[in-house]
Amino acid sequence: MSAQDYVSTYAGHYFDFSEAVPFFLISLAGLCVVIGIILIMARVRAEFDRSHPSGGQNFDADEDKGISAEYDLNIDSDYYAKDRERAAAAKIDQDYYTEPYEDEDDTVKYPKPSNLTSRNDRANAGSIRTRNTETRSRSRGRAPQDIRALRFMESFFEMAFASTSVLLLLALYYIINDRISGPVASLWRSYKDWMLIGFLLLSMIVNRIFDRVLVHLRNLDSKQRGSMRLISSLYVVLILMYIRFIYDDLNYENLIIYFVTLIIGRFVYFDVTWEGFRGDISGIARNFPFLMLMVAYSGFVIWYGFHSGFLLKANGVIVSTLIAHLFMDVAIFLIDKTRILRLLCR
Repeated sequence: MSAQDYVSTYAGHYFDFSEAVPFFLISLAGLCVVIGIILIMARVRAEFDRSHPSGGQNFDADEDKGISAEYDLNIDSDYYAKDRERAAAAKIDQDYYTEPYEDEDDTVKYPKPSNLTSRNDRANAGSIRTRNTETRSRSRGRAPQDIRALRFMESFFEMAFASTSVLLLLALYYIINDRISGPVASLWRSYKDWMLIGFLLLSMIVNRIFDRVLVHLRNLDSKQRGSMRLISSLYVVLILMYIRFIYDDLNYENLIIYFVTLIIGRFVYFDVTWEGFRGDISGIARNFPFLMLMVAYSGFVIWYGFHSGFLLKANGVIVSTLIAHLFMDVAIFLIDKTRILRLLCR
């Protein structure tokens, strides 16, 4: 089957709105349930921290390190100033609005600005600082569990986006390897390993687009993003093992070995340190509940898709799994753009 025949065969089915809309509504309803569970998790964690202050502090110490100041500037950024303007205001705060000091005659004085030379510059700086102070004061007014809830939800979204990008790689591999014939197939047989590396790079770009453009995840630091992407790799391995042993499909054995090798490489590499290894293991343990949530959420959505006939086994289980994840990502996008999350976390 050529690539054009493959697309034309299944495109009409998946773009049938009479079947696609109910499937999307199920995906959206499942996401709402997941968000409710995450809010409960944040509340339970807050209560635990309140009753065990030292334990709660240690639990979130790695996650909070290096990003506590970021919340002052990033929370509710869509409602107030733009990120660039707030960053400029923060620099003005540092260079101009320093602490007062006492002169020799015991009069309180303020240091003069070193980088603002005109009255208009100082006036504009004061205006920006006023808006920035308002933003930070409202950010600091949030309860700790509300900030944690935002972090938890964005961690789940990061896992969903990372899983979708990897599933895109796997779907392309499956379609070209098993369903496409002709010149593309011969090219694939000759350069399959190099093209697989190219697909991996493509999935990284897609993941970057998802969490920076589709839904801007502002409250995650690089360490938490890395932990969630590692969790998503474990999730993909579970999907591949399910297809391999439940559907008795031998085509995925090489992919299972490939991803298991990638996961092992995350822990064991040439300059590995004990602290880095322990940090990766701690990240998996801390974020393991998100893996269980994703398995339950995607499992229900995919089961409904096959049960209703919207998802087809004929085009490959991995392709149908990718389609289900795309619907889940659209649901995340709509939830984010309606700003319901920020209303729930106030």
